[in-house]
Amino acid sequence: MTVRIHLLGNLSRFSPSGQEKFKLDLAPEATVGALLEKIGFPTDLEKMILVNGRQSNPATLLGEEDEVFIFSPAAGG
Repeated sequence: MTVRIHLLGNLSRFSPSGQEKFKLDLAPEATVGALLEKIGFPTDLEKMILVNGRQSNPATLLGEEDEVFIFSPAAGG
């Protein structure tokens, strides 16, 4: 299956193509965790994940043409 990925801000360095937006082929019923592993995203790096606009986590199942946004959480005071 193919999913659409958006790595926002400085996270685009983990994109296989170096681009902020790209498509990725995954096995059917893959999880967000499998996606992160496939692109070599560090497990210890803080991140927010949205799948089709809903907050998600590494256990979230993905479907064909899902849209995944990964970005750093906001910080400040």
